Amino acid sequence: MNTMRLIRCGLAACCLAGFLTHAAAAQTSLDPIASPTEGGPETLQSLEALQRALAMKETEAADLQAQLAAAGDDLQRDDLLRKLQDVRSAIEEQRRQFDGFAADVDLSPFSPETKSKFDWQEQVGKLLEPILAEFENATAESRAIGQIRAQLADVGKRRDLARQAVDNLDALLAQPASAELRARLDARRATWQRVLDENQNEFSALDLQLQSRIAARESVLDQTTGYAKTFFRTRGLNLLLGGLAFAVVFFGFRLGERLVRKLRRRGTEKRFSSRLTALLFHVFSVLGGLLAMMLVFNLAGDWFLLGIVVIFLFGVGWASIKTLPQQIETIKMMLNVGAVREGEYVVFDGTPYRVDSLGLGAHLANPRLAGGTRRMPVNMLVGMNSRPLGPDEALFPCEKGDWVVLADGRFGQVVNQTPAVVELVAPGGERCAYPAAAFLALNPRNRSAGFRIESTFGIDYRHQALATTEIPAKMRAKLQAELPMRIGADALRDVQVHFAKAHSSALEYAVWADCAGAAAPVADRIPGEIQRILVDACNENGWTIPFTQITVHQP
Repeated sequence: MNTMRLIRCGLAACCLAGFLTHAAAAQTSLDPIASPTEGGPETLQSLEALQRALAMKETEAADLQAQLAAAGDDLQRDDLLRKLQDVRSAIEEQRRQFDGFAADVDLSPFSPETKSKFDWQEQVGKLLEPILAEFENATAESRAIGQIRAQLADVGKRRDLARQAVDNLDALLAQPASAELRARLDARRATWQRVLDENQNEFSALDLQLQSRIAARESVLDQTTGYAKTFFRTRGLNLLLGGLAFAVVFFGFRLGERLVRKLRRRGTEKRFSSRLTALLFHVFSVLGGLLAMMLVFNLAGDWFLLGIVVIFLFGVGWASIKTLPQQIETIKMMLNVGAVREGEYVVFDGTPYRVDSLGLGAHLANPRLAGGTRRMPVNMLVGMNSRPLGPDEALFPCEKGDWVVLADGRFGQVVNQTPAVVELVAPGGERCAYPAAAFLALNPRNRSAGFRIESTFGIDYRHQALATTEIPAKMRAKLQAELPMRIGADALRDVQVHFAKAHSSALEYAVWADCAGAAAPVADRIPGEIQRILVDACNENGWTIPFTQITVHQP
């Protein structure tokens, strides 16, 4: 049933795309080279029109041939010969059209092939010609006004120079001079006066023309609105058909990919073949949509929109060439054969994550962080490397509610941790926030699972005989009896007292107190409690606590 539904959807998409293509082809009904219907009246009418045009051209060629035979001037003969060659070329083209209409067959195999060298600049020029023509048409009025202003400036400059020349000649004529010089100066003044009048008249005409165009010109908003209306009136249907063709093919491929994924057995989505199939569906959905759009524009004869699409594709191709290594790495990640793979450990923005899925997008997760899921384009992971997770590896050193000690000496309880920030509350209520990456850089020590407090204590040398036997045992017993009352009955796991060393002024002991995580909130008080209990033990047993002494020797 699913297979039949997939086939029906594919046929429906193909039929709709074919309908759009046929609608675009209907726009080209005015093409004079379209093949006529066989034996219909339209064929005979077309042939009659071509026959009349061909007869007129042949008559024109005969007249030119007669004139060429009667011409006696070489210049006239060259001109007639050039015209005769143009007419004969037109006759040959019309004869090919007549044969094509009459025989209704492809005549290209009967035409001699003319091989020409490929010129990519010429081809690009042909591609850009309709686009540039459209922009030229849109800016025709502005360019005409600019051209008139340039002409007005040139004419005004010539007029000013002619006026200056007349003024200078008038100044010379106002002075006494010989009859011959005055006659020559009068002649030159008349010449310059004529130049001044001509330029003044031309300046006035151009100025009136400029003012008329400026007054008749619409505002920028009106021009833009009018151009948009004209554009959508002339090309709106082509644009609509092209967009519909793209949408039909694009969503048709996407629907096919979804149906194939549903038909696929569960558990096979992670295979390489399944990933490759999904990738090909996505690629062909875009390429197929663009090709369908270009086909519609081509059949509609809209070279402007077709040129826009081709230039866009050239731009995308050029950009893809520049970033080809990155694109290859992205495709490898989408296929799960790249440097970052699903189910492995990766550090993104200084925070560790587990890669849950890779495809067109990447899904990263850290269950120990609030809001610890990130969705992003897969190309954002290019340049990174992942590694397999250890069997008991945690993705973050603590959880909400844990008590931690940082390398900067800060001690507090974690009340909030997200991919952006970790917030601590110290005993007493002081709050401190760290960026997640900075928090990890301070090597946090988590005390919520248990910790050890180390302390030292010393007694006087007068108790040297009991220093390694009786005294450590009594100290340990005292701590085991009283320390749980200070930090909690179940908080103390073990306590040890060991003789550490014989210091210069005391016998020192190392005290280790292993505590459960329940004692973490009072961990900063435990060293003081240990010292207090050991002082009480010294008072009960008469042990002397040494102090620093200075001995002065006199000669």
